Amino acid sequence: MKKVLAIVLTMVMCFGLINCALGEAPKAGEGKTMLYYCAYIGDFGLADMGWRATQAAEEKYGYDVTLVEYGADSAQAVNSLVDALDTKHYDYVMAMSWYISDTIIEMSQNGEWADTTFILYDSAPSTDFGDTGNIYGISFAQNEGSFLAGVYSALMSKTGKIGAVINLDVPITNDFGTGWLCGYKYAVKEMGLDVDMMYTYMGELTVQGDYESVNVLMDNGCDYVYNVGGSVALGAMQAADEKGGVAGGKFIIGTDYDQYGYFKSVGDVQGYDTMVTSMLKNIEPCVELILANINGEATGIEAGNNLYGIAVGGTGLAENDWYKENTPEDVQKQITEISEKIANGEIKVVSYFDFESYDAFATYRDNKDAEFVK
Repeated sequence: MKKVLAIVLTMVMCFGLINCALGEAPKAGEGKTMLYYCAYIGDFGLADMGWRATQAAEEKYGYDVTLVEYGADSAQAVNSLVDALDTKHYDYVMAMSWYISDTIIEMSQNGEWADTTFILYDSAPSTDFGDTGNIYGISFAQNEGSFLAGVYSALMSKTGKIGAVINLDVPITNDFGTGWLCGYKYAVKEMGLDVDMMYTYMGELTVQGDYESVNVLMDNGCDYVYNVGGSVALGAMQAADEKGGVAGGKFIIGTDYDQYGYFKSVGDVQGYDTMVTSMLKNIEPCVELILANINGEATGIEAGNNLYGIAVGGTGLAENDWYKENTPEDVQKQITEISEKIANGEIKVVSYFDFESYDAFATYRDNKDAEFVK
């Protein structure tokens, strides 16, 4: 499958090597200021991923970076962002998550910030930034990667029952859930797999809440659980480990980044080896592409909301050595083939944003036999 992101990034790296060979050149962003605005560093999730991308940009372009964290309470996000921008003028603002989209749009249209370039990653695919001209949204077809997680779970299950734990009943995370449900239904109806499923939300978005939710699913027979928990995945891994772990055939599928690789490197994390794979949101290379474009390296990306799916390597499953060790070759082959079918449009994955109402989504969610209806 063609990986456009990888190809373009290779070209960008080659240009950098040529510059090194000719001698040290001034960095393109020297003298420019950048605000990185997030919940908090150390979240084992989206904030850390964006921070790594920001640090890479600081190194490559010479930006003067300021980090502002608003904390775990998302209700503080908007006011803290306004305060940060009132305190100092920035050439670039990089921020995370869909729930500040309206504020970013409003600010971009304010004359005071008209010359500021905003990069908002993990925006909703349905967000319309209109003709603002100075907002680059990075949204992901998490429904496509989640589809693979649903099919993979169905192919791998030994108990004939799989589960999904979704952190919050909100549009972005419901898009994960919709894709997973679509994958499950495809596995049953199109692949003829005899498997049942359970789908639930966390009682609270905490490590304990994730732990309790995964316990409920595994107590009810689920052996592969798709955990849309991001930073609270420590609870999911602990639960799977206590239910028998790898030896007992209990596995977690993570989200956002290669959680197995990360938690293995951290060390002393209970049950990290139950994380058989993860549904990736490739934030760092996507941010790099946009920054390269802004700095004149012509990657062809325009302002507005940019959607990254399987076709361009924006989402997919982590196919690391642990995945390969625990996944039979025929299953790996089927996942590859299905990925290619999604990329070329042969398989259409339902998105939460395809539904005209929440009730239409709820019908699709709550009836395992329900087909997609707007």
